[in-house]
Amino acid sequence: MIQTEIKKLGTDEHEVNVQVPQAEYDRVYAGHVSKLQTNLKLPGFRPGKTPKGMVEKQFGAKAHEDTMSELVQNYYAEAIEQSGLMPAIQPELELPAVQPATGFQFTLKVVTWPEVKLNKLSKLSVNETTVEVTDADVQSVVERLMGSQVRFEPESDHKAETGDELTIDFAGFVDGETFEGGRGEDVKLVLGSGQFIPGFETQLEGVKAGDERSLDVTFPADYQHKPLAGKSANFEVQIKSVGMAVKASDEKELAGMLNFDDTKALRDDIRSRLTGEAEQAGFETNREVAFDALVEANDVGIPEMMIKQDMRQTRERVLKSMHEQGMEASSDMFDAPEHQGELHKRSERALATALLLNTMREANDITVSDDDVEAELNQQAKQYPDDQHDAFKKWMHSEKEQMARLRDKLLEKKCVACIMEQAKTKQVCMSLEEWQQKRDATRAETDNAREAA
Repeated sequence: MIQTEIKKLGTDEHEVNVQVPQAEYDRVYAGHVSKLQTNLKLPGFRPGKTPKGMVEKQFGAKAHEDTMSELVQNYYAEAIEQSGLMPAIQPELELPAVQPATGFQFTLKVVTWPEVKLNKLSKLSVNETTVEVTDADVQSVVERLMGSQVRFEPESDHKAETGDELTIDFAGFVDGETFEGGRGEDVKLVLGSGQFIPGFETQLEGVKAGDERSLDVTFPADYQHKPLAGKSANFEVQIKSVGMAVKASDEKELAGMLNFDDTKALRDDIRSRLTGEAEQAGFETNREVAFDALVEANDVGIPEMMIKQDMRQTRERVLKSMHEQGMEASSDMFDAPEHQGELHKRSERALATALLLNTMREANDITVSDDDVEAELNQQAKQYPDDQHDAFKKWMHSEKEQMARLRDKLLEKKCVACIMEQAKTKQVCMSLEEWQQKRDATRAETDNAREAA
């Protein structure tokens, strides 16, 4: 019924002009006028008996708008199908400022997926990094634990100091009335931790077990629970115990504090955890260099409309995330030219990478099987107690988004492995500590460059 005419605007951009016959326009328009006539109530006329001419005179513009909307909705998909184009993003609708004398017209701007010609992976040259766990890495963790792990020994006559743990009961009042969340029993509080609102913990310095204190404090103006923000409050506090912070005197004592049988079990556990970190560190490094090499070796022209849409989606994700975290944010924070340029660059690279990886997967028959997924789930389940493995896997299978992310992760790993297998590689080995230092230095450089901009 409709007629379409395709005009090429660019390599991957097209304009689809759609012509709807006058008879179809008249049919839909008459239907909308009839609905208005049936539902309209005007003085002097019974419901549904208003003359058609009067309805069109007063409400013809609305009937026309509704008709255009319905015709676009009815023939949008058919127009795309007739064009033979495969849209990469949602086509943009345009209505001409002046409609033709007969029929109805609308235009769709369609962006199709760019054609990608993938160069041979064997022509790529990349560094393949292996991150190893050394005895020094393990010793570094032991030393950090020696400095950070404490146990608390109750002392009846000890006056509380910063770093000590108090066990308290408390009741809070605002304007003499209790409030939600204002009571607690047997609450553990480490002085200086910032667990409570400003002024609460400092007023408990020097207390002993059995003491009672009346504390006057003020909730911060930006307190997350708005009804209490900026309000003065009084807390009646009973000190049930004061525990002195005691650190391990040696590694054997540290192992006991952390519920290990001996120092060997402690170090074995540390090495096991660090090995997982090292494997992830190596993968992240190899993924970055592999994808960089892939993009640099293949010229992919990304249509500007695709980039703009990706930029909009990125802004929306960032703003949503910031709002969910209680942070103030507005879309104009992205308006600065340097931010626009950086966002454009990232979107273009991300789209180019995605297109190249998709082409590479097809060319190399890279897929993720159900067995691959189950193997990964079994691996992840190891972080939980043995009797919770099945429950974890059952929960994962019930979460569609989680499972989709897991498959994407496995697919990404296979793509990185494929590149490393076929490319010319130079082996690079570093300790986990060296990798962490290099990562921190890179982040610092990036942050400084953004601040300078």
